[in-house]
Amino acid sequence: MKTLKTLVSILFLTISSSVFAEDFDYVETNVWVKQKGSNISLATRQNLGLDVQQYIVRYDFADTPYRLEYRNVQKGDRQEHWIRGQVKWLSHNGFFYNHRFEQRFREQKDDVLRYRPQFGYESQTAYAGIKPFFKVEPHWQYNYTTKDAGYSHMQTFTGFSYKVNDNLKVDPFVEVDFDKNFDKSLMFVGVDIKFEF
Repeated sequence: MKTLKTLVSILFLTISSSVFAEDFDYVETNVWVKQKGSNISLATRQNLGLDVQQYIVRYDFADTPYRLEYRNVQKGDRQEHWIRGQVKWLSHNGFFYNHRFEQRFREQKDDVLRYRPQFGYESQTAYAGIKPFFKVEPHWQYNYTTKDAGYSHMQTFTGFSYKVNDNLKVDPFVEVDFDKNFDKSLMFVGVDIKFEF
């Protein structure tokens, strides 16, 4: 199993290096704050080069696989409200699969319901202080106005987690999105900054 983890980690780093050869569309920063022992996390997402901001409240139900999240999304002069539920379904030696459902209420656009499962690998072992990860999120969407339903697009995340100290963790990543024909539609670099006090 250790050999498999090493090979997967090398694959992630190879994918990351090939992605860096391209131009990025923008930069995303996510700042998370949580009190130790609390079930509630607060966050803000800012995008440099894109007029989009998010304000997030997350609740993890203690001793269960369930999570509930609300996002207030500002897109220029439009506002959206996203409600997301997650169930952690499978986890084994760093490999995982989560069910995720998301209702999006959107001004000046059709409201949609999405099923966006998340699966991938998060290293359980630190290499020079970092733990590489790779995540894939295909999206299936139902549009309430048009009644259309089906596969929408896919997001992929490649990066690593670095624990600075007991109160701070930094997770830089590259996100590459693919449209319904699996052609690359978007790519950007981002970072999750997680404070726990």
